[in-house]
Amino acid sequence: MMMKYGKRLVLFSLFVMNLVDEPAPEVAIEQGILSGIISRCGTYFEYIGIPYAKSDNNTRFQAPGPPPSWKGVYKAVEGYHMCPQETLFGIMGSEDCLKLNVYVPVNPKSKKPLAVMVYIYGGAFVFGSAGKTIYGPRFLVKKDVILVIFNYRVALLGFLCLRTKEAPGNAGIKDQIAALRWVKKNIAAFGGDPDNVTVFGSSAGAVSISILIASEATNGLFNRAIVQSGSSISNWSINRKPIWIASLLAQTIGYDTEDPKKLYDIFSKMDYKDIIAIKAKKPMDIFYDTGLIHLPCVEKYIPGIEPVITDLPYKIFENNTKDIDVIYGTASNEGIFLAPTETEEMLESRNERYLFASDLHFSSEKEAMMIAKKVQKFYFGDDEISITKVLNVSKLYSQLYFEIPAIFETEYLLSRRKSKVYNYIFNYHGWRNILKMTSGFWYEDGATHGDDIFYLFNGDLFPVVISIDDWKMIDQITSLWTNFAKYGNPTPESTDLPFRWKPSAKDNLQFLYIDRESKMGPMPCPEGYRLWKDIYSKYRKTDIT
Repeated sequence: MMMKYGKRLVLFSLFVMNLVDEPAPEVAIEQGILSGIISRCGTYFEYIGIPYAKSDNNTRFQAPGPPPSWKGVYKAVEGYHMCPQETLFGIMGSEDCLKLNVYVPVNPKSKKPLAVMVYIYGGAFVFGSAGKTIYGPRFLVKKDVILVIFNYRVALLGFLCLRTKEAPGNAGIKDQIAALRWVKKNIAAFGGDPDNVTVFGSSAGAVSISILIASEATNGLFNRAIVQSGSSISNWSINRKPIWIASLLAQTIGYDTEDPKKLYDIFSKMDYKDIIAIKAKKPMDIFYDTGLIHLPCVEKYIPGIEPVITDLPYKIFENNTKDIDVIYGTASNEGIFLAPTETEEMLESRNERYLFASDLHFSSEKEAMMIAKKVQKFYFGDDEISITKVLNVSKLYSQLYFEIPAIFETEYLLSRRKSKVYNYIFNYHGWRNILKMTSGFWYEDGATHGDDIFYLFNGDLFPVVISIDDWKMIDQITSLWTNFAKYGNPTPESTDLPFRWKPSAKDNLQFLYIDRESKMGPMPCPEGYRLWKDIYSKYRKTDIT
């Protein structure tokens, strides 16, 4: 018997080894003919590293150029590409980085063109790539969709914003738009439906998608969106002082200027590795702003330059939004992943500062401090802010940075459009809650920021699934996401899931609590919502400076 099964094992191993080099069908797109390979598991085709646009010295800080064409067959099989960024191994990547990966089921059940899902990675706008280290496609592609993941420029190369023709801002977001235009133009050649495209992403990727929803530059490029733990109307998503930020970065390498022309001259002549190596810290202010430096900005109208956004996103959402269906959601304990970054000194200093960001404006410092004390009372009671209250700080982060902005954006869409909006809270605690595991708060309830990613993707970094419950969660969340992409309904009548996800209504927001036993429920913290709703309705800044 051992010999019998041993032979089968050898034959199966040879079969798998052969698949590694087995070519996928050639595909003819506008740029030329390309070939890929069959995945090691044999269930999907991989077309890796396809150039979708051009970035180099000539397009630095600007929208990318058109993609290259080629003669012969382009071998789309090289799996490691990233835009320049700081990594654990030093600065890696190259400026010629605008590549994307397309994953196509080998034997799709549907005979019609397949729904297309385009993922935009997070990484605080300073790191991330489309590679399979984290974003392995198998969990999603097995549900009969085509998955596309692409690189975009990050850090100063992607988000220098001088509001000039040479550096208008949002180059990284313009990369994303170029990728979506490539998908619209070419995905039919892979068997995809260009009229059924869903964009989805987490954290900075979710902020990007929120901006893409607001932007007129993306009209007609996608049909649905899934916004995971991020919003363009959150206080950390927009660079309100882009010239000041650029000047701050220049100061660290010996230049003292706020002249946009001089700043451009400095950065444009530097080697890209030296640009990525620039580090700066925002000085601690009385406002509770994040330390994020590289963010999207509101652009000026410049003749001949297509902008992404020319007003604050919340104003755009207030007045006009795309009529598309959207899923908005957050993890139940988002702020835990930020807790380890806090020190006792930093927290204690917050007792005499505001507990909100500089996207608010007050008539006097006295009025601002009065509101700050109201916020402190809500989250800390009569206690001082200290390291012993780090979980209270986590709750503040969860609501102020993630949960409340997602609800506000939901309300804008529901008040302006007829689109369906679905809301969720990801509450599942399992062995693939990787960011919670690394936070030091493993035994706290629920999930933290980014935990849901590892149930959507089978990356090489965490390839093993060790729990039956984790397998069930993988099946559940990938079914919800792909059903939404295919049908516009995460729980259609044909679903095997034992619950129905109801969309929110204008005066009745409903949330799916995604867990071992998922179920519908009310808003997670209505008291916190009312607190911030009152504050933002009275004090939100209306200008972009």
